[in-house]
This record gives sequence, structure tokens and C-alpha cells, in this order.
Amino acid sequence: MTPAVVALALSALVPAALAGLGLGRGRRDRTARAFAAAMATLAVEAGAALWLVTATETPAARDLGLRALTAAGLAVAYAWAAFVVLFLHPPGTPLGRGWRLALAGGALVTAGSAALVAVVPPYLVADVTAPFYAARLDASGRTAVIAELLLTVGVLAGLEAALRQSRFTARWRTKYLVLGLGGFFAVRFYFQAQILLFHTLLASYLTAQALAVVPGGLLTAVALRRDALLPAGLTVSRHVVYRSVVVGTLGAYLVVVGGLGWLLERLGVAEELFWGSLVIFVSALSLGVLLFSEDARWRVKRFIALHFYRSKYDYRAQWMAFTERLGSLVTLDRLAPALVSSVADAVGTTRAALYLTGARPEVLERAAACGAWDPPAALELPAPLAAELHQRREPLVVDDGQAPTLAPLLAGRELHEGLAEGGVVVPLQWQGELVGLLLVGPERTHAGYGAEDRQFLATVGAQAAGALMTVQLSERLARAREFEAFHRLTSFVVHDLKNSVAALSLLSQNALVHFDDPEFQRDAVATLSRTVERMKGLLARLAAAREKPGSERAPVSLPRVVEEALAGLRPRPGVRVRTDLGAVAGLRGDAEALGKVVQNLVINGMEAITGDGEVTVKTYEAGRWGVLEVTDTGCGIPAEFLRTSLFAPFRTTKPGGWGVGLYHARTVVEAHGGTIEVATKEGAGTTFTIRLPRDVTP
Repeated sequence: MTPAVVALALSALVPAALAGLGLGRGRRDRTARAFAAAMATLAVEAGAALWLVTATETPAARDLGLRALTAAGLAVAYAWAAFVVLFLHPPGTPLGRGWRLALAGGALVTAGSAALVAVVPPYLVADVTAPFYAARLDASGRTAVIAELLLTVGVLAGLEAALRQSRFTARWRTKYLVLGLGGFFAVRFYFQAQILLFHTLLASYLTAQALAVVPGGLLTAVALRRDALLPAGLTVSRHVVYRSVVVGTLGAYLVVVGGLGWLLERLGVAEELFWGSLVIFVSALSLGVLLFSEDARWRVKRFIALHFYRSKYDYRAQWMAFTERLGSLVTLDRLAPALVSSVADAVGTTRAALYLTGARPEVLERAAACGAWDPPAALELPAPLAAELHQRREPLVVDDGQAPTLAPLLAGRELHEGLAEGGVVVPLQWQGELVGLLLVGPERTHAGYGAEDRQFLATVGAQAAGALMTVQLSERLARAREFEAFHRLTSFVVHDLKNSVAALSLLSQNALVHFDDPEFQRDAVATLSRTVERMKGLLARLAAAREKPGSERAPVSLPRVVEEALAGLRPRPGVRVRTDLGAVAGLRGDAEALGKVVQNLVINGMEAITGDGEVTVKTYEAGRWGVLEVTDTGCGIPAEFLRTSLFAPFRTTKPGGWGVGLYHARTVVEAHGGTIEVATKEGAGTTFTIRLPRDVTP
């Protein structure tokens, strides 16, 4: 017994055993029966190949064997195509109309090709008495091989879809089934392509194809042990079906081009190369136009949705795409165009527009539009129509008995032309309020929007209204924060200006007593110069909108900062400012900002003293900290204010105060990485302690 005979015999026994295994464990559902029938066709085909190779030495016997082999090959391809369709639709899941039509069409093609093979020999055989070695492909055989190739492509596409769509346990159960069958049918595809390309069937092809059955069968047996035929909850995505249609179209194109080339050759057309090149070029251009046509692509997708699935829309995919596309957009000028284009792509229209309510509720302003039309920039809603849109959640279809209601809205020529012949007006409501309108033009195919389309648009409208309101509220919040930041900045500036005014006020009071003193005059001029420079700095700071005081970093001498801050302050009579300034090394920061903190605390201390008193400023080192202490003998801070409002902005106990001094001081200290603490007792004074980090690296 030769190796070829052994391989062919095994390729018949293995499928037969797998057919019985598939029906084991009491399995009798349609998927198990289809699997067993498909395996049986493989066994029959292997038996026909074994007979052809071993028992057909006469031309008549070889012709009969080739007819049987070709018919069995057609049966194998169709049986496995039917199994894949049923495998993707578990028991209890009805087949869509499109799938039933596809199976019926495949059955007709298979039966027709088999009938043709029964009447017309598929291969030309040599008129010699010898074992089978090779045969020449004829016209009827070419038809059968093409049909088998197309069915094989369908099987491979279905297996790939099954593996792609499976998850977790389902993938664990089905992966070996897909790998085993996929590998076997990939080998079949290769040899069928060889036969079609070279018009020759070799006995070695049958042996090599038989060898692929054994390892593929072993993988399939492992899958059956894992109950791979049990319902796995698999579904074929619309994208996979659409891609299969595109691949089928390309395959049909190649078949047609090959047929035209064969026809030119058989007819003996003059200038065959010229005409053949022209046919290929023109057909390729036509195919390109078809593949890049949006209308054609939409019609194919719509046909697939209507005939292969129970719902027109893949809601999961639509919602994921909708959320992913719009979820990252946080401004209205980016969200509105994306929303309009997403809805237009989903329902298959070329025109859509979004209008939102503005300052006047009865006037809607255009936020975005897409397509070859120019809708008006604003729409004015009459009171009756506005009232109905406030109460209505379902879309209004133009030219569907609702035109009288929409007549005032469609008075303009642009809107009427854009929405005529089946357009839809979708109210966008948020918490019972109308926030806008989504105008959707007619579908590309002018088929009209059905109940499912209107329900889909109503749901999208509700989601869109929420997204729009979220973005609008975010923009309002951002503007409010900008105003808040500017208000905070100006409050700091005004507070610093108030300190300068306080310094000038003290200077003017002291001038009444010491005006004739030359030393006082020199100090007064120096104080005025420093105040002018400080006010210029405030104006520059306001123009630069620097919101984080203390962001600059440079070596700072804390005692010098205190001296410069106190230089422009002249306490009123009865109030003394005493300093005890120890050296503080390794301090880096913003000297100007820290000086303002010192001024704030000292001025607060002087204002807290009602009669005679003293404000003491100390600086010293404490480990890794540089410490600044400001102590006054004033009235102290009330306990409730200290607990709840001391460092809060715009909270103060002083008449005419702004309430930003201590808030500003804490902001500066924290920007330097430091801390500010307060110890106070009503009627006994207050001490503020500021700790700033030092660089103590040796």
C-alpha cells in the first residue's frame, strides 16, 4: 500500500469518525447535524479521490471518477459554508432573511454546477489505459472550481469572524475548531487556485490535500472535546459582513476579467492585447468608482442591515463610536460639528444642521451644518411650534402629515429644499427645556425614515442634548473661573494699593508734625519714591496677570526683606515697631512677594492697636526652617473668626477692609513651600509665625 493510498484512506476515516463524535453526547441540534453532514461530505470526497487514484485505469472510469470527485468537492464547499452560517447563529437564533437568501443562492449554484458536471465532463482525460496521473480542466470543470473557490472564501471569512467575535470561554472552546478547519480550507483554496490557474488537476494535489485533513482533524477533535459546537453567543458584526461583500466583489471582478480575457481569446479578436488592456483598464476604473462611491457603500450597508439582521443599527457599535468621538470634546465649537457629522454618518444622509437656543428662547442660532446646503444662520420659532417642540420628544418627519406643524419653520427656501422628501426635525430637550433642534436631511437612497430610524434619532437627540448642555455648562464654568481669577488678582492688587495708601496716609500725618525736619524730608522723599515704584510694579503685575505670587526663585536675605518692607511705614504716634533680625541663610524665594507679606502683617498689627502699643518683627533660624514672627499687642482675633474665616478670601473684621491680606499672605507662603501659623488671645495680641524652607545642604 503506497503512502498516497494511506493518506487518502485516513482522510476518509478521520472525517467519518469526527462526524460520529460531533453527534455524540446526545447532540442533535441543527449545528451538530450540519457539522456531521459536512464531515460526511469530506469522507465521501476522500473516498472518490481514493477510487480515482487506485481503480480508474480506463478513460471511462477516470471520467466517472473525476465527475464524482468534482460533485463531492462542490458538496463539501456548500456543506461547510452552511455549517459556518449555522455555527454563527446558535440553536434558537433565527436566521435573517439575508442569510436564508445566501444559503438558497449557494444551494442553487452548487446544484447547478453539479448538474453541469453530470452532463458535461469537467476534465479532459487521456485516451490511454493507465493509473490516474493528471487531467485537463474543461469549461464545466472551470465553473465548478470557481463556485467551489467562492464558497471556500465564504467558509474562511466565516471562521475568521467566529474567532474574532469570540471572547473568553467561547474563544477557548472554538479556537481549535477554527484553526483546524481554517488550515484545511486554506490548503483547499491554494490547490483550487492552482487548478484554475494552470487548468490541470494532478494526482499529487489530491494526496497533499488529503494530508491536510489529518492534522486539521486532530485539532477539530480537541475542539469537540471542549464542546466547541455548544452555543457560544457568537454574532457576525456588520463590519465583517460588509468586508466580506467587498472581498466578494473583488473576487467577482477578477472572475469577470478572467472570463472576458478567455472570451477574447476564444473569439479570436484582432489586436487581442490592445482590447484586453482596454477592458482591464476600464473595468478597474469602474470598480474604483463603485468602491469609493458613498451612495453605493451606504446601499450595501443598508441592504446588509435590512436582510441579515433584525435591527437596522448596530446600537452597541453606534453608541461606542458616538461616545468615543464626542466624549473628549469640551468646547461647543468642536462638539457641534462632530455631533452633526456623526448623526449624518449614522443615518446615511448628506445634509444635517444643529441649532441651539440663545439669549432669546424663541430664536435658535446655527451651531454647525454639514453637506451641500447653506441653512439660515438663525431660526425664529413661532409660539405654537415652540410649545409643541417643548412637549414633544419624538422627531417630526417632513411630508408625513406633520408638514402643517412645520410649515412656519420651513418657510425659507434653503430649509425646505434641504429637508424635503423625508427630512426629520429632532427636538433636543434637557430636563424639560428645549435646548435646540437637530435637522436631518433625507436618506441617501430616499427610502424614508421608518419607526426604527425615528426611535434611533430620538435616542441620539436625548444623548446629544445632554452632551451639549454639559459642554455649555463647562464653558460657563470656565468663564466664571476666569472672572474669579481676575477678581482675585485685582483684589490682591487693590489690597497692595491700600497698603501703599496707608503708608502715604501715615506719611501725611507725620508731615504735619515733622515737616520742617530735614531728615524727615529726606525720608519722606524716599518713601514717596518707593511707593511710586511699588505702584508701577502693581500695574505691571496686573497687565501680566500673574496669578501665583512667589513663583520667582532667587537667594533672599530675610532680614533685608523686613528692613525694606518697614522702610516705607511710619507708624502713628503711640505705636512702635521694634525689630530683632537674626541672620537666615540658605533661603530662596520672591523677595518682593515676601516683602508684601511682611507689610500686610505689620499694617494689620498696627491697625489692631487702639491706643499705645508695639509691633515686634523677628527673624531667626530653626533647623531647616527660616522663621519670621510678627507680634502685636492689639485686640486679638475673635475665636469664631479664627476658626472659620481667618484665611478665607473676602472675610474681614475691620471696617472698610478687603479681607484678602491674610489670604494673599498664605498664598505666598505656600507657594514657597512654607507654613503660616497664628497664636492669638482676645485683648492680649496676636503672633503670626511663618516658616520657610532653607537649603541646608552642606
